[in-house]
Amino acid sequence: MASSSSYSNPPCAACKFLRRKCVAGCIFAPYFPPEEPTKFVNVHKIFGASNVSKLLNEILPHQRA
Repeated sequence: MASSSSYSNPPCAACKFLRRKCVAGCIFAPYFPPEEPTKFVNVHKIFGASNVSKLLNEILPHQRA
């Protein structure tokens, strides 16, 4: 019997595009919601996922907009 309860929420647009599991503390999730995939695609084309991840991790959580 397959369990469909492994996903309580759909993966964020970044994780879906990168084909990886979207974990609870995903750094991309607040900025790239699943219903706006083109938002991440455009950022990924210009900066790359690794650079965006590094930038978000360097900025303190209360300074992120």
